[in-house]
Amino acid sequence: MLFDCITFFTPLFAQNAPVAPPAPPPGGSGFGMILFFLPFFIIFYWFFMLRPQQRQEERQRKMWNSLEKNDRVLTVGGMIAAVHSVDKEKNEIVLKVDDSNGTKIRFHLSAITTVFPKDGDKTDSK
Repeated sequence: MLFDCITFFTPLFAQNAPVAPPAPPPGGSGFGMILFFLPFFIIFYWFFMLRPQQRQEERQRKMWNSLEKNDRVLTVGGMIAAVHSVDKEKNEIVLKVDDSNGTKIRFHLSAITTVFPKDGDKTDSK
């Protein structure tokens, strides 16, 4: 019983030794590694994310600028029609939907997603 009391009270009277601060991790700081890899991440992002998007936008601009009367087009909504007129200053296009009734619909130029090749063209539209 005396031994149990001594083991119980011994930690109460013990003095704490000063603790040394932990040693820094070997290999330097992580911030230097981030600065080292940052240019690679930027190049990767530009090459795989921004550049393909810029190319797609350039192809769309060329497609919209090459639209002419009687071209067959596909709209965002899935409508296939023939071009009646194009107003590039207003970015508007008028499409002939039905030849028998003369039905025409006005769209914003960005609503055109695809221009179908003409009957005489054998080239691919890509």
